[in-house]
Amino acid sequence: MIIIDKNKRLGSKGALIFVLAILIIPVAHWLVFWLGVNINSILLAFQLPSGEFSFLMLKTVITDILDASGDASLGLALRNTLLYFAKDFCMIPFQLCVAYFLYKKIAGYKAFQIIFYLPGIVSGVAFANVFSNFIAPSGPLAVLLKQFGMTEVPEFLANSTYATNTIMFYTIWMGWGGNMLLLCGALARIPLEILESARLDGINPLKELVFMILPLIWSTLSTLFILQMTKLFTASGPILLFTGGAYQTTTIGFWIFSKVAYQGAGAYNSVAAAGLIFTAVGAPIILFIKWLIEKIPVVEY
Repeated sequence: MIIIDKNKRLGSKGALIFVLAILIIPVAHWLVFWLGVNINSILLAFQLPSGEFSFLMLKTVITDILDASGDASLGLALRNTLLYFAKDFCMIPFQLCVAYFLYKKIAGYKAFQIIFYLPGIVSGVAFANVFSNFIAPSGPLAVLLKQFGMTEVPEFLANSTYATNTIMFYTIWMGWGGNMLLLCGALARIPLEILESARLDGINPLKELVFMILPLIWSTLSTLFILQMTKLFTASGPILLFTGGAYQTTTIGFWIFSKVAYQGAGAYNSVAAAGLIFTAVGAPIILFIKWLIEKIPVVEY
């Protein structure tokens, strides 16, 4: 019940007006910045390039999703995108462990902070160029591998066997800093008295992390999980910089880019249909995971 002052309470009609007034801003935001921006894309999904109403684009996209045989197929792009998503999702627990060790101020923790955050400071294009030259068949990595007895060093970015895994390794290396910064901030907010009390009771570091740290930073951690779920069909890597979508490395994001960039207006309908399908599938999954995560109570301190 909404209270105006200590003695008077707002009636049901006034409460309804107040709630509606509060909802005006998010509803207007959704109408303008989502529906208004995407309404043309939604309509294009039900049209042919000639402008006629048809479900052909939706059927074509669904057929393409089920086909993962070609280098530029949407089915292959979906598979790679889910691999990137799973990788990013699984990185969160590892980032938490590293953030915990930095929080405990292990030996050399300041140097590790610089190592983990450095890729986020330098230009991504510059880092991608350095990485490509480093792992090239004539680069430093090849020289090192030959010293260990490898006679023929593969082209890691020009071979379908290695290309996707190589880009995923690069994104893991480049992706440590962001979430760790948030997690380190959440850890720094924990009152020292709580942890000191637990140590007096004889708790070990593992139990401290599981039974003390996790509940205390769950609000931050759950937000990271929910935000990560929004990348279900948008997770990707620097495909354009490394392979240009060749060698079975395409993702949904790059598939959309290549369709629009190389085929022009003729591809708008299929791209809109793909976006509509992935939104229709992804939105319920994201909302369900959000509902599950919010079932876990947040510890107040």
